[in-house]
Amino acid sequence: MSDIQQSTINNLPLVVPTMADYMAKGESPEILFWVGCAGSFDDRAKKITKAIVKILNHANVKFAVLGTEESCTGDPAKRAGNEFLFQMQAMTNINVLNGYEVKRIVTGCPHCFNTLKN
Repeated sequence: MSDIQQSTINNLPLVVPTMADYMAKGESPEILFWVGCAGSFDDRAKKITKAIVKILNHANVKFAVLGTEESCTGDPAKRAGNEFLFQMQAMTNINVLNGYEVKRIVTGCPHCFNTLKN
């Protein structure tokens, strides 16, 4: 790929709709992209988040994020031994996901993946 092509790809606007955006239009995405805490706040992990968004956009995948409705999966609380906090965070997330009838989730975070899967 030439430098010009790569520069063009790197400067494309990131299109990141939310689940609420889809619901407002009476639609639903194929995939929910779970960004995760690190993917939202850690500078290195933000690069992974942007890369996943670019891939999904380039592949024309209909996806959305939860935006401000996404909270921590509770993995750090569980690993620290705070089962009560973990259960509270899990129930909050379950209610949000069930509210949107989410069928598929993609995440770039291994900790989020493990918590959501198990």
